Amino acid sequence: MNEKRVVQWLGMICLLAGISRMGMTPTSIIWGTDSSPELIFGFVASILMSVGTIATFIVQSRETGMIGFITVLAVIIGNIATTCMLWSSFPSVHTSLKPDGIAFQTLHMLVVIGFTGGTLLFTFLTYRAHVFPRWIITLLVMMLLSMVLPIEDNKYFAFFWGLAYVGMGYAIWTDKLNSSEETYK
Repeated sequence: MNEKRVVQWLGMICLLAGISRMGMTPTSIIWGTDSSPELIFGFVASILMSVGTIATFIVQSRETGMIGFITVLAVIIGNIATTCMLWSSFPSVHTSLKPDGIAFQTLHMLVVIGFTGGTLLFTFLTYRAHVFPRWIITLLVMMLLSMVLPIEDNKYFAFFWGLAYVGMGYAIWTDKLNSSEETYK
C-alpha cells in the first residue's frame, strides 16, 4: 500500500471520527449530558481523532513545516487527554480520577492548551497553506466560535467539532485538495 492510500485511509478515519463526534450532540439532547450513549460516541471519536488527525498534517506538511507538526501533535495530545477524561466519566469505571483532583485538572489543562491552542494555530496555518478548500477553514472557525455559545453544557460544540473533522476527512479521502503539485506520492 503506497503512502497516498495510507493518507486516504487516515482521512477516512478523520471522517468517521467526525461522524462519531457529531453523534454526541443528539445523544446529549435526548439522554442528557454525560449519558452513556454520549460518552460512548465521544470516547470512540476521541480515539479515532487521536489516530486520524495526523493526516491533516501529512497533506499540508510542505506548507506548514515543523510548526504544523507541533500544532497537530498538540491537537493529538488534546484528543488523547479527552479520551482519558471521557473514560473516567463512564459510570461503570471505578477510577481514582476525581473531577476535582489534580490528575483530572492536569488532563483538563492539556485539553485546553493542546486542543484549543493547537486548533487556533492549526486553523491559521491551514488558511495560509491553502491546501484544504476554503470551506474547511469556515468549518474550523465555526467550531472555534461554537465553543463560546451561551448554551447549557455547550451541547452543540461536539456537532461543529465533528463537522470540521468530517469536512477534512472528506477532502482527504476524495483527494479534493488545492495543492498544485502532489503533496504525497
